[in-house]
Amino acid sequence: MAKIDARTKQLFADHGNQSRIFALATSSKGGIPNVVPIGFLFVANDDEIWVIDNYLNKTLKNILDNPVVSVYAMGGEGGHECVQVKGKAVYETSGPDYEAAKKMAKDKNEKYPAKGLVKISPCAVYDTTPGPNAGKKL
Repeated sequence: MAKIDARTKQLFADHGNQSRIFALATSSKGGIPNVVPIGFLFVANDDEIWVIDNYLNKTLKNILDNPVVSVYAMGGEGGHECVQVKGKAVYETSGPDYEAAKKMAKDKNEKYPAKGLVKISPCAVYDTTPGPNAGKKL
């Protein structure tokens, strides 16, 4: 498993502050790709990215059938630095992490259902900034 370094955390924070929407990519068991906009996505610690499930349907089915996912963030000076995280996802609907995530969603807006928590453990982190380092593993 890969660790989420300080620079990657900062790019995710920058992206969240600038656009507030992340792209989460999944794939069906048969390899059909799916990308959805996600509002509640953040780096929880050095080992996990959390996604609060308010409205996941096809994406959730994909995660349960094929837990390999990918997400990217842009930020840094001028918003031109990019990073991609590929990882394995697990889905939780109970436990302390789920309860903490649910509270975060409800504190933001009581109408959010907070049906579950997707926890992504990074397998690899890549520089996706345009230029000579694009595609290189960090």
